Amino acid sequence: MLRRRWATAPQWWPLSESLEKGDRFMHKISLIAAGVIATAGTAATATVTLTYGFTDLSGAYAMNDPSNPNLGGSFSAMAGVTSAGDVTRLATPGGTATFLDDFVNRNAFADVAINISVFNRVGMLAQGSGTFTITDADGDQLIGDIDGTWIGGSLGVYFNGDLSNVRFVNVSTVNNTFDGVDGGSFGMDLPGQEPFIGAYVQLFLRTGNMGFFGRDFSGISVQAAGEIIPAPGSLALAGVAGLLAIRRRRA
Repeated sequence: MLRRRWATAPQWWPLSESLEKGDRFMHKISLIAAGVIATAGTAATATVTLTYGFTDLSGAYAMNDPSNPNLGGSFSAMAGVTSAGDVTRLATPGGTATFLDDFVNRNAFADVAINISVFNRVGMLAQGSGTFTITDADGDQLIGDIDGTWIGGSLGVYFNGDLSNVRFVNVSTVNNTFDGVDGGSFGMDLPGQEPFIGAYVQLFLRTGNMGFFGRDFSGISVQAAGEIIPAPGSLALAGVAGLLAIRRRRA
């Protein structure tokens, strides 16, 4: 198993309302990276072949039973007007597919969809499993399964877990590349044998009296990132943190 669990939620610092849009993007990425660095064990021993990261996804939660929060529910995060990010192939020959603000409304195909359940909720911990789908400019997809742990903290709710069954789906059949809405592409023929595995880390910021999945909510800003390796191996979330530190906004 790849999973690393946080014993306690990482410490985060508040986001200044005065930051410009580009700075906010980098600041949010830094928030994720800082928390991961603080809690990761050893460095990854496997070669990371691909990474992805998106900010300002629109998060929502629906309880299974509004009268009993302990019965869990369903969390989702979708691309919205302010969402932006990229998918980067690190394996040679490399390449980055870029998705700038409002890409979901500027292209007929591009989207990000993350769906994770919330179950076995005890105190400020819960388990979660689900799927993610990243769709490029002509309909091709990067898909996979997610399994991990939700952790409630003083400033937000965090998710930390593993990816499995990760693979590309060539929906368009137009080419064999993953294409950004705002430029950049790379070949979907990653080294190794599909399906791939990897690590995943996610944060969404808490607002009002939402608590730890204590009520339904929507419109929560979600930051999401992950990395993929070609074969099973020891993978710490420090690898994600390092990659997030070098991810930059393409203006």
